[in-house]
Amino acid sequence: MNKFKKIIMTALCGAICMSTIAFVGCSESTTNNMGEWIVKSPDGSITSSVVMDADGKLSYSVTKDGTAVVQKSALGFTIAEDDLRLLTVEGSSNKRITGEYENITGKHATVSYDCNETIITFKAWEFYLDVIMRAYDDGYAYRYNIRAIDGSSGTMTVLAENSEFALPSNAQLWTQPYKTSAAWGREGEFFAYENAYVYKNVAGLGGSTLAMPILYKVGSADLYSLITESDLIGSGFYGSFLKEQEKNYGTGILQTVHTPAGITKNDNKVAYPFTSPWRLGSVGTLATVVESEMHEKVYDDVTPWRPDNYDELTDDEKEIYDYEWVEPGVSTFNWLRYPGVENQRDYALHKEYVDLAVAMGWKYHILDGNWDNNLESQMDVFLDFMDYAKQKGVKVIVWCDAYKTFGKGKKEILTEKLDQWKSWGASGIKIDFFSGETVENPPHQSEDIGAIEWYETIYQECAKRQMVVNAHGSNKPTGERRKYPNVINREGIYGNEFDTVDSTVTVNHMFTRNLLGAADFTPCVKPRNRGLTVGHQMALAVLFESGIPSMGDYASEYYDETVNSYYKALPAKHDEMIFLGGEPDMYYCAAIKSGDDWFVACINAVVPNTVNLDFSFLGAGEYVADVWTDVEGNNTAVTKTQKTLTNATTETVEIGRNCGFVYHIYKQA
Repeated sequence: MNKFKKIIMTALCGAICMSTIAFVGCSESTTNNMGEWIVKSPDGSITSSVVMDADGKLSYSVTKDGTAVVQKSALGFTIAEDDLRLLTVEGSSNKRITGEYENITGKHATVSYDCNETIITFKAWEFYLDVIMRAYDDGYAYRYNIRAIDGSSGTMTVLAENSEFALPSNAQLWTQPYKTSAAWGREGEFFAYENAYVYKNVAGLGGSTLAMPILYKVGSADLYSLITESDLIGSGFYGSFLKEQEKNYGTGILQTVHTPAGITKNDNKVAYPFTSPWRLGSVGTLATVVESEMHEKVYDDVTPWRPDNYDELTDDEKEIYDYEWVEPGVSTFNWLRYPGVENQRDYALHKEYVDLAVAMGWKYHILDGNWDNNLESQMDVFLDFMDYAKQKGVKVIVWCDAYKTFGKGKKEILTEKLDQWKSWGASGIKIDFFSGETVENPPHQSEDIGAIEWYETIYQECAKRQMVVNAHGSNKPTGERRKYPNVINREGIYGNEFDTVDSTVTVNHMFTRNLLGAADFTPCVKPRNRGLTVGHQMALAVLFESGIPSMGDYASEYYDETVNSYYKALPAKHDEMIFLGGEPDMYYCAAIKSGDDWFVACINAVVPNTVNLDFSFLGAGEYVADVWTDVEGNNTAVTKTQKTLTNATTETVEIGRNCGFVYHIYKQA
């Protein structure tokens, strides 16, 4: 050991031994590590260990009941303004974090959280680096603070984030590889997460850039983890992807890297003091991972967003930020069956869908792309329609382009348009093309820093006007509805808009994208191709969690007596969600509770399966179940039957290739 390194190590050991930590190794003779901090979940099943080795390098690892879920993985940042490799330990602290929150939209109406947290503070020459590590019963999460020692603020240059997820060598992945999409030959790239999640083996990643979330299975046991990021909106940072660096090809060591989707010029200039987004993994059985809200629980007891002048507002104005005006609800949506400029300007057609919403008891109708094309020429017709919808009690959502509609993303044009639409009676926006491909040389796009800031500006300005947001053509959710409850729907999904979607795509979405929050899949009644069935589409309508499930078929399909009662009962708000069975590439089955009713739905991929249903989640007494199943050999028809169930009932159901089924379970009136 050279003299300089020994001096540093001696100083570190002294600092570490004086700090409050779970376990520390300071003796040069007994360990190669300068320090180790162990964080255990409240139930003791998950252990996350943060280590500083003899060279001062930081790493972490995660185990579940002794099995490695994340192997030794690097931590830290590389910045131009300081050397965050030459660190001494300033101290550490531990605490237990518990609480509960209510959801307006989400998997469960009420969510409890409980974790142990350790914060380790390291000191460089000019900056402190805090590593914040948490362990929950259903996962782990970590993030960083970077702040000037003298307490000043400024801008730093991030050269790299060193965070890694080193997957076990036997891991099997379901992931969405990034596909390079040049913005029509212009500066930057776009990526809208509108791709399938496909199976990969660790050894076969080959340096691919992977979008989050990533689901992986550890070995042959029922042990899974879902990796993603959270609290991105408002962080002042860019969205991140995961990539094997060239030196690590074939190892499964995934480094957190700058988004490839965006405009990279000066996109590493980050304000400090800086708090990074969370890097996290839900961990456990497949049921645990599917039911987990890890990416939203890390917000703790966050207060939903309020403007800086909140304390100066009147009592009535303050009530806006209670967000009680945010209403989940099913929406009519005619664009899938009537695409094109003229169809979206056909307000007789829109009235037909408003009438459908009334007949079905749904809350919303969407005016989609081009509704405002040459609007001045038919303003009277448009305003008549808005008045018609208002009289019928149907709220209207208006489509807009995230950049083109607002002069390449200018806040003053945004606020002017929102004020105008609100004055016309619009209750929210469906804002599209955050990826920026529709505008020549946008100032930011996709997930670069400017684009993430633009999301937040839109959310805030809509909240001020009591307008809900459906973020279309967008990136993945990162838990932001905890802070912005008015963001009740989101695309960032390979949805029904593409008539190439098949059953493997939808099944794998259930174990990946659908676990992160609202998903605007836009289900139909009749499938758009032979890779799906009516039963499969009906199941998707309830399995995809969404604050505004947008029903995209012809109006006549919902009036059909075979399926009408199901779509009338279709919930937008999910009070409880229970995973009943399945596995990626195969099938998915879950029970959804809304109010007093339960919906059991299942979708199958390309291999016929046998599904075992256990109804023990039901309360006491007898229930009536309306059941819809596919007609064998006919993907455009279902049959409806009725049966009686109790919480002692079990059933075995055979489900065919690409098929699906739905149970609507309720107490007889």
